[in-house]
Amino acid sequence: MNAAVAASPTQRLDRRRVYIFPSRAGFTLGAMLVVILLGAINYDNALGYLLSFLLGGMFLVAMLHTYHNLAGLDFLGAHAAPVFAGERARFECVIGNPWPRARLALALLRRPRGASRRERRRLAREGSAFDLEPDSTLAVGITLDAPRRGWLSLGRLRLESGYPLGILRAWAYFASDARCLVYPAPRGSLALPYAATQAAGSTGTAMLGADEFAGLRPYSSGDPVRAIAWKTLAREQQLMIKRFHGQGSQQLELDWRTVASLGDVEARLSQLAAWVLEAERRGARYALTLPGHTIALGQGTAHRDTCLRALALFGDDA
Repeated sequence: MNAAVAASPTQRLDRRRVYIFPSRAGFTLGAMLVVILLGAINYDNALGYLLSFLLGGMFLVAMLHTYHNLAGLDFLGAHAAPVFAGERARFECVIGNPWPRARLALALLRRPRGASRRERRRLAREGSAFDLEPDSTLAVGITLDAPRRGWLSLGRLRLESGYPLGILRAWAYFASDARCLVYPAPRGSLALPYAATQAAGSTGTAMLGADEFAGLRPYSSGDPVRAIAWKTLAREQQLMIKRFHGQGSQQLELDWRTVASLGDVEARLSQLAAWVLEAERRGARYALTLPGHTIALGQGTAHRDTCLRALALFGDDA
């Protein structure tokens, strides 16, 4: 299936877009520094002064390194291949490092606006950790549940890092307009609806064409014995079926009215999606008719994707 690409323009992290704040460990260290400094003042202890200033200086240096671990990175967009409802969509988010130094211990995660604290914790666990080599780009995977058909938006992303000491956390946000197309879940028990009248030159029941050879496919239960590629079986030890284009090909009319008995819109779309996949698997030529939209007879990967896209966006004007 073709990837549904929706990439945002390149977004670079400058000093105004990188935020930094102490982590829980950083607050603990800060409290210890205050206690040590107060003790040194109270007892006029030179070693106490030395330790507190040393740790304070380390804190400031860590702040600089944590900031520079994010500053200057690029977000180059994201894309995702279509999936079926009930599966998980995987967005490939491309992060670029145009600088001659590595960026370490990075994490990319979704952070939609208005998310509750519980949801933010869940999204943090689903984030992807990675490192970036100098002068390189990397596709980082973000997975989302796809519970229903239609468009699934990636939304806002958060890039964060606690490098090098973990006492400070820097983060930045990327706005992404990437979307994934979600097809209806292919399910249903109705038999394929063969066209009432086969194309000229066919004989009786629907059968595989016998005009122009179109390749091989693995054997499946119900395929005619006469279509088995015996030479291929002898050579490759695998049962294959010959596929043909032409007048004798199976022709299927996948019509919205044919599945009217299912009642529910989503159930009808799921049955049609199952028929599209089954027809393509069998090497048949098929047409799809929906209210207000008809896709002519065809076959092949592009035709299958066109039909599934129409089913996914049924009733959606976007």
